[in-house]
Amino acid sequence: MNETNRITSTNVVGNVVDSIKDSDSLLEGLLNYFTTLDSVHYITFVTNLLIFIFGRQIINNLSVQTIGANQSRLRLLRLINTILFLTYLVAVAFQLQLASNFSHTGLLMLLTYLGSQFAHSLILKRYGRQREVEGTSLFIESHTSHSLHLLALLLLGVVAGLIFLNIWNLENWLQTTSFLGAIAVLVFTTKDYWLKDFISGIMVISNGNIERGDVVRIPSENILAIVLETRGTLTILRDLVRHHNITIPNSLLLNVQVEILDTESRKGVSDFVDFNIGYETPSESAQEYLTEIWKKACKITSTINSDREGIVKLVGNGDHAVSWRLLYNLKAVHGIIEARNSINLAAFELQQHHNIKLATPLTHTFPTGKPDGIKSLS
Repeated sequence: MNETNRITSTNVVGNVVDSIKDSDSLLEGLLNYFTTLDSVHYITFVTNLLIFIFGRQIINNLSVQTIGANQSRLRLLRLINTILFLTYLVAVAFQLQLASNFSHTGLLMLLTYLGSQFAHSLILKRYGRQREVEGTSLFIESHTSHSLHLLALLLLGVVAGLIFLNIWNLENWLQTTSFLGAIAVLVFTTKDYWLKDFISGIMVISNGNIERGDVVRIPSENILAIVLETRGTLTILRDLVRHHNITIPNSLLLNVQVEILDTESRKGVSDFVDFNIGYETPSESAQEYLTEIWKKACKITSTINSDREGIVKLVGNGDHAVSWRLLYNLKAVHGIIEARNSINLAAFELQQHHNIKLATPLTHTFPTGKPDGIKSLS
């Protein structure tokens, strides 16, 4: 092969022009030019192309990581892949070593990320526990799977670090103590931002009290949500009321009261809704009204267990009304909000039929029909 046609020439644009002039067509000239590329460029090109084409299959194989959200992850993967691919083309076409280094670094980060996700998926399927959440089969963390995942991340990090140094020709850094000292200083100065949450995450997973798929209530934060995933320093939840994801630091789960609603009990999960009904309503009428609410709510939603009858209790005699509680059983705790909404809807629709008002009655009465000191406007 002629030396002037090699990619190592400093005038790459001239090489492209020469290749086109020596060929019968533009396409043939470009093909002749790209045949002079080194093997590393072919590997980068093919890898980018494969990730772009099979991005959907890649994301689907990582679906054990989260509940849904695959479409947004696919868009993010293809966006990053496109940016890296364009950077690579610019680096090759104009012989920009800096752009080439950035392209290879970005590709390294992308492959490291995909490798860690695949490793996590394989470890979860092998050493995790399977459960069903919202109709989706998920694998939840165990102490063994979490430990193996941390080990896999450590190995991937070491390999990626060595390749990174090779890309930027920084192998000599490994022979100096200043580089290791800089890493130690960086870890020490940033430990207040991540170390506490990182250790808390290990403790949460090791204790096994809070697992993926659990429904938790955090009163201090007004949160009722499903646990989607516990990561290194944070836990991802899905709010059952607003249906959006919430991220909280792992240390919060150890420092505040967290109520874990049982999602696997054969008896189901019990919940209740309280109603304030005036003293003028007889107890028999109130109990009949609340029983009818339960029956109607069972027809509105299938989340309420109709095989176990609702229970009506008087829980308080207030200053203005009597507090009645309707207890019912749920088939799945994930439908707790839907069940409450159905109970409230049934109560609203049946109040006129039973001649019961849910508004808190006014209990202040005055002998003259109005408070003293207030004159009539007429």
